[in-house]
Amino acid sequence: MTRTLAAIAIAPLAVLPVLTLMFGPWAMAHGGWGSLQGILRPAIVVAYPVTVLIGLPIHLALVRQRCTRVRDYAMAGLLLGALPVIGYALVAVVVEAQFAASGIQRAAARNMDWGGIGVAVFGACSAAVATTFRAVVKASPL
Repeated sequence: MTRTLAAIAIAPLAVLPVLTLMFGPWAMAHGGWGSLQGILRPAIVVAYPVTVLIGLPIHLALVRQRCTRVRDYAMAGLLLGALPVIGYALVAVVVEAQFAASGIQRAAARNMDWGGIGVAVFGACSAAVATTFRAVVKASPL
């Protein structure tokens, strides 16, 4: 139980290096430290509740199913981050196409770039949090 609480406290911080690597150079070139903080602060604010409300139940389900390898946690995290973005992108494409099949291809082409970026960013952040959570929970005592 203590390791799980430690994991809840530590794992969401894994978004910081991921986002810094992805957006740090761009943010520093386009606004400096304040711009980077504008990316990192909201990520931390979101990461903690998502870890508790969604990540913890997924962790418990993975343990119950005896799926406790790093790969299991990484895949669960990747899906947790990517699937909502994929769903949102699909809805955005259909709405932009005004629910007409003839407009789907053009709308998909316009939304593919930001949708792909969103899937990569949210997927990478969630996978990092999930694998960090597992590392803290599975850490051997000193």
